[in-house]
This record gives sequence, structure tokens and C-alpha cells, in this order.
Amino acid sequence: MKAAFDEFIRQHKMTGSQKADGYSTHVLERLMGREKDIAFKLLEQELPWSAHWIFLIDAERAVAVLKAQEQALRGDPHGDVYMIQQNLVSYTGDLLYQKHMIEDYPNYIEKKRPLVVDAVHRTPANADTVSFFRRVILFEVNPNAVARASRHLLDSLGFSCATELSKKDYDQLTSHLRSEDDELKQKALKQIGVVA
Repeated sequence: MKAAFDEFIRQHKMTGSQKADGYSTHVLERLMGREKDIAFKLLEQELPWSAHWIFLIDAERAVAVLKAQEQALRGDPHGDVYMIQQNLVSYTGDLLYQKHMIEDYPNYIEKKRPLVVDAVHRTPANADTVSFFRRVILFEVNPNAVARASRHLLDSLGFSCATELSKKDYDQLTSHLRSEDDELKQKALKQIGVVA
């Protein structure tokens, strides 16, 4: 459908905040034959930022490309390979890439660390993610990463802030987990059942 391809090209050429909004799913789904090949190649050039969108064009081909990119990009402290890893987990269910995100975390520069914490949270919660969030809370110096890890740890464990009473408890726990006071952190971790 030429109209869908024209719209894809228009979105591809966008810049700034419009580009940050990404692509329209319905446009990608309506691409046909050669249009899909061209779109795939254009999205491949935008990796890792296009990791989600490239799966919508051709999931099987995307897995192969992203696995190769993940290997090539790991270890770059300024990079964004966590975007690829998160999408590989989402689309394949392979938790190896979640483990890679967690392993790679200490190598990232400070401003990337909160983004990696968020990416880990967008993968399935399990003992590895709980342990990861706990380590960030206890040992990370980046306050934004610690704040995000605190919320994500509570969310992973099913703590809610849906009611006024639970919100008060939730806010107090996150405050203690974010505190620079190690004793408060230890107490909060013990309270939520996480061994410090």
C-alpha cells in the first residue's frame, strides 16, 4: 500500500520530539513486500532506537539482526544496547538478554544507569531482577538510579500505592530505600522481605 509506505517515510524523516514518538504501528502493519524490505533496512540503520519497531516489520529477521547487534554493541559505556536487550527479552522471552542487561549495568556512564534500571523493570520480574534492584539500592551512588530501583523493587514484589493508606506506606518505603542512611535502607529491605 503506497499510502502506508509514504506515511512510513514521512515518519522516518521526522526529527526531534516528533521522531521520539516513534512509528505508527498500523502503518508498519500495512506495509507490503518490497516496502517491508526497504522499511526494515531503514529501521536497521536506526538501531538500537528502532529495536521495537523493527520487530513489527519482520520478527524472525529482527531477532537475527538484534542478536548480532547486541553482541557488537555490548560494553559501550555510552551506548544504548539495553534497548536491544530489552526488546529481545520482550519478543523472544529469552532471559539471557535480561542477564546481559544486569551484567552490563556497572559499565554504563552515570546518566545511562537510570535508563538501564527502567529497561530491566520492563522485563519479567524474577529473583535476578529483585537482586539487581537491591544491589542498585545498596551500592549505587546515582540518586536517579536508586530512586527508580526503589520503586521498581516495590512494584516487582507487588507493593501497591492504590489506596491512601498503602500510598503512605509505599512512599515511606521508597523514601527509606532511597535514603543515604544505610540503616534505614536495611530496615526497609527487611520490612519488604528482601535480605540485605
